[in-house]
Amino acid sequence: MQKALADEIVACLQGERTVYSYYRDRYGIGLLRHHCRQQPGRRAPVAALRRSAYAGLLEKPRLKPLLATCGGSLDEAWLNAADYDAAQMPFILNLALWGDESRSKWRWQQTSRPGVNLVLQLNFSGEHERLFAPLGDADHLFTCYSHPVARQRHTLAWARIDIDWASGSALIEEIQNDWLRYADDLEDWLLRQKRAGAGDQDVVKYGYRKLPLPLGQSLAYCRHLRERYQPIWAEAMLWAAIDFLREEIGIAHIYYHSEASGRLLKRIGHSAPPRSLYTELPRRFCFQPTADWPDFLLADKANAGLRRQNPAVGMFRLAA
Repeated sequence: MQKALADEIVACLQGERTVYSYYRDRYGIGLLRHHCRQQPGRRAPVAALRRSAYAGLLEKPRLKPLLATCGGSLDEAWLNAADYDAAQMPFILNLALWGDESRSKWRWQQTSRPGVNLVLQLNFSGEHERLFAPLGDADHLFTCYSHPVARQRHTLAWARIDIDWASGSALIEEIQNDWLRYADDLEDWLLRQKRAGAGDQDVVKYGYRKLPLPLGQSLAYCRHLRERYQPIWAEAMLWAAIDFLREEIGIAHIYYHSEASGRLLKRIGHSAPPRSLYTELPRRFCFQPTADWPDFLLADKANAGLRRQNPAVGMFRLAA
């Protein structure tokens, strides 16, 4: 997308902070709520939903036992009443930009066309910061600053998004996280230190900077991340992106890369992201495989050429 458009979106929507709460499978309620709004009378019969792309959502443990109380159809009020979990996790959302309009920089920034991406950052809240504080000045252990992460907060994950106003379409280029991946590496290293004889009260030096870390507290922190955030970060990030595009921007058509289209259009030759992010995850969110690519990508001659050469490569498109 053009930088001027991205700058305008950020200027209009970027506040000091946006609090975003998420719990496991919350996206299912959100997708069904949006679907109900599109139906006559703003109600969706359960029987029709079972024949639709949303059928799998009705089998979610959070929703399945409640269907007996909905009177045979779902509406926004019923879904709003079900939209709560005492164990929900708070995050902070920020907007940023990624990329450059210069065509010469297109290849390394891994955008699907020349221009910039809007970045939606999913940042940790104060709950995390209190647990992280005992590790000291350890930000660099969990962050790659050449990625689109926040500078004033700690970023759990981010989504890069390309938007085309003319068609009311958007492409979610990627969702990704560094923090948990680097925490897994640190946890493995700390466990090796314990096996070598180090105790929980010891201070060990990690990384090329030899950062002193309290072994026991650092290991507890890494385990907390793995248990609390690893199971939900991807769906929390993708739902934040979808909800942002629909509710804040008013986008009607949302595309998501398949593994093949991402490799092809972002020119990824190696070090591909986890395959499940571009296979299992979009299907859980009711994205449907499509042979079509967004027209705004095909307006670029290089992409049009790739399309002709790779007619079997499709993407995902979110059900209406």
